[in-house]
Amino acid sequence: MSDSVYTGEDFDAKVRKQVEFYFSDSNLQTDRFLWRIYEANDGWVELKTILTFGRMRQYRPEERVIAALKESDKLVLSANEDMIRRKAPLKDHNELKNIRRRNSVHIEGFPSDVSQEQLEEWFNEKIVSQLPKEQAFASIRRNRNRSREFLGVVDVEFKTQEDSEHFLKLDVSYPQGVVEGVEEKDLLKKMSLLRFREMKESGKRFGVNEVTKRRSSFKDSNNKKARKEEKKGDEKTETNGDSTAVEEAVEDTETKDTPEESKETSKEEATERESETKA
Repeated sequence: MSDSVYTGEDFDAKVRKQVEFYFSDSNLQTDRFLWRIYEANDGWVELKTILTFGRMRQYRPEERVIAALKESDKLVLSANEDMIRRKAPLKDHNELKNIRRRNSVHIEGFPSDVSQEQLEEWFNEKIVSQLPKEQAFASIRRNRNRSREFLGVVDVEFKTQEDSEHFLKLDVSYPQGVVEGVEEKDLLKKMSLLRFREMKESGKRFGVNEVTKRRSSFKDSNNKKARKEEKKGDEKTETNGDSTAVEEAVEDTETKDTPEESKETSKEEATERESETKA
């Protein structure tokens, strides 16, 4: 992420949207790094920590960021303006987990060179206007391998289950958006995240593509020898349709990209995130 300073007229709105996302129901409990700080400090997080996150480095000076956050109806700053927390109490962990599962859609087939920003722009311009309930999405999570290469696989969390179910009925192609009369091979492949998990756990596949070439290692993660032999056999081809990719996935939503987060995010956490959501 570039450290160049953002100077657009929507500076304040972008700052609020980004930081509100960090503390949102969709993100907070799935972000191990931020969640640890949140729990240890009664919900307070140092603003200087937030400003180190990848997508916040472009917002300077700090005084202008503080001014923007003062106008948030979801966040509150401490008296000396060096700490920030969410206003509303957080819902039960299991309740939020179930909401993310119900409202999320697993999508495959995006070009490997599409950025997080391009995906967000595409959903905002081509998809959200087609949603019946809330014309917005909660999060978009790209799946990447250990080398941080995007696999063309995205998990999108919508605001409501009604919106996610409606989206599943649409024929969608990238970059066109919602289409009609397009051959199936040119459409993005999608299914509910719940169904994707069921297929993954039963050993089924979504179809043969770049993210479904490796076998599922979800149930044999302790068999290191078998995993090494398999890696040799497929020349370490990365996937996401199977659980191996789930374990290797790096969350790249409207969120940070810091060295600290990368260290804190374990393969176990990535697996849990993929299983629970899927932005």
